[in-house]
Amino acid sequence: MDERPSGTVTFLFTDIEGSTVLLRQLRDAYGDVLATHGRLLRRAFEGSGGQEIDTQGDSFFVAFSSPKDAVQAAVTAQRSLAEETWPEGAAVKVRMGIHTGDASLAADRYLGLSVHRAARICSAGHGGQILISPTTFALLEDQEEELPGATQDLGAQRLKDFDRPIQLFQIVVPGLQESFPPLRTLDHTPFEGDESRLADAARRASKPEREAKGTVRVLIADDQALVRAGFRMILEAEQDIEVVGEAVDGGEALEEVRRVAPDVVLMDVRMPDLDGIEATRRLMSDPAVSAKVVMLTTFDMDEYVYEALQAGASGFLLKDVPPEQLVDGIRAVASGDALLAPSITKRVIEEFVRRPPEAARTPPPEVGELTDRELEVLKQVARGLSNAEIAQELFVSEATVKTHVAHVFRKLGLRDRVQAVVFAYESGLVQPSAAG
Repeated sequence: MDERPSGTVTFLFTDIEGSTVLLRQLRDAYGDVLATHGRLLRRAFEGSGGQEIDTQGDSFFVAFSSPKDAVQAAVTAQRSLAEETWPEGAAVKVRMGIHTGDASLAADRYLGLSVHRAARICSAGHGGQILISPTTFALLEDQEEELPGATQDLGAQRLKDFDRPIQLFQIVVPGLQESFPPLRTLDHTPFEGDESRLADAARRASKPEREAKGTVRVLIADDQALVRAGFRMILEAEQDIEVVGEAVDGGEALEEVRRVAPDVVLMDVRMPDLDGIEATRRLMSDPAVSAKVVMLTTFDMDEYVYEALQAGASGFLLKDVPPEQLVDGIRAVASGDALLAPSITKRVIEEFVRRPPEAARTPPPEVGELTDRELEVLKQVARGLSNAEIAQELFVSEATVKTHVAHVFRKLGLRDRVQAVVFAYESGLVQPSAAG
């Protein structure tokens, strides 16, 4: 790997505007669109000497040695996106933010305010727009660099987490879109100039209606600012989901859960100081905490899956999960369902075979309280079957299965289906070979 730029670095953040809408429009074709989008951007970044630091879903974080290289890469990427023919007439609009500043390297990752500022600048823009900070603009001016486009002064803007307004500039590229709505800042809303949409949003977000719909309160715990910002943007677009807080490590997550009382916590498995597994274990052992925990991981075969489920997590999500699956998963967990993909269930079983706990194969006395039908339902849940699939297997109605599942959870003191899976294997009710 090439050595990371150090000292004064220019950071470029990108993400697709309206990715959730795009996913709903394209459905199965969205994966191919996302892959093409990634290929075009990477080609542009690499062509200008950029180093890809991180990518989450449709977001990129890239570092450059010079402001000119970053601007050139952004312009090349926007042109490539505009020239591409997308399926079903879709428009892939990517917003880009560029900021230059000092940042330190730790474990091959950048730390410092400059990283956060670049991300905030990106989130203020619109699809197809390239925004640069005043620092980047000043360096380009001082070096008298010839740019592939003109710069337009957008004036002082108030951005979240900035202690004062900052001047932002737009790169105007010949042949590409030049005019955009007001920036998404603290002074402007996405609805500016469209009062009818604003009124409709206010009506749908009114307290009685939000309560009737059962708003899901979410806390995001992840040490990567890009991940938190990306998930927040996706979730805040949903009327029935509210992001009530963020945390950068497990310790802060514990404090925030007790302070804001979320319904669901998105918890990164690996975090500094206190990791997500230990934080989950402490939360689940606190009777005053009612929140469900969904673990965030980079790979579905993460070596910590089994420990996290034992700690009481209600499921797993990959960090690059499509937006629609993220939203649906949070709703499912909030409603009491488990978020346990077949690949994760398989991992739990494999882990059990590899190192069964000492207490395995010894059913606790509570199992004796289950009826024969409830025991059968528990075994089917352990196989990863849904209520509908269990109903089909046992030739009963789905409502009947739902009632049996509720009785099983109550009698065994289980929180959800994930705990049921772990319980069934650890107590020996289900043998790993039976999971097929």
